[in-house]
Amino acid sequence: MKRQCWFCASETTATRHDRVVGLHRDVQSNPTWYLGIRTKWQSNSVRVPRCERCHHGHIIEQSMMALSIAAPIAYAASGQLDTLLGILPSTSGGKVHAVIWAVVACLPTPVWIATRQAWLPWNRLAPRRLRHARRHPAVQQLREDGWHYRPGPFPYGQNAKDPVPERLSGPSARPRRILGRITGLLGLASCVVTVVLYFRDSELAALFLVLALGLFFLSSKIDPEM
Repeated sequence: MKRQCWFCASETTATRHDRVVGLHRDVQSNPTWYLGIRTKWQSNSVRVPRCERCHHGHIIEQSMMALSIAAPIAYAASGQLDTLLGILPSTSGGKVHAVIWAVVACLPTPVWIATRQAWLPWNRLAPRRLRHARRHPAVQQLREDGWHYRPGPFPYGQNAKDPVPERLSGPSARPRRILGRITGLLGLASCVVTVVLYFRDSELAALFLVLALGLFFLSSKIDPEM
């Protein structure tokens, strides 16, 4: 069955690349006998058609967002921020070195913004960002009926349920989702360790860099929601 990708208007048939948007309503919070609060709500979800290209483009966008967060953290953890601010004593050459690495640490942020806005001339990027799925007519129709964005009320982090049970990723996607997120976090931690080891002139920096790239690749293949 031919469908039109909501993000780039191209034809697509692979349902495993679809974006599932979760919504909720009728939130009820009641006290329990053990002095807690039990919250209940109704949940619903919409499958927004998405092609393979836009799926991979959104993965790149999310990876750049993670890198834009991890790079400044790694820069501060390496001690270069203290050198730049004059907290640690250093020579003029050391401060120049700290300034250069500060620029490098900030570079992922504009690259992420350019990736998110599809400003880069790369055909693997999605023309519209992931949040564009909320503008789908089926989602907007539910919004008019009183449904709210997110699969559950804040701060509950319930994942959106796939409205189509015959999803290509298999009926049991939750273990894959958890494993994919854990793998991604390990890859992010490996990036931080790589930068710290590099500043310490350790030969293990290259090993952790390869490990981080491998973990990010595995995360993109394991997590069905990415």
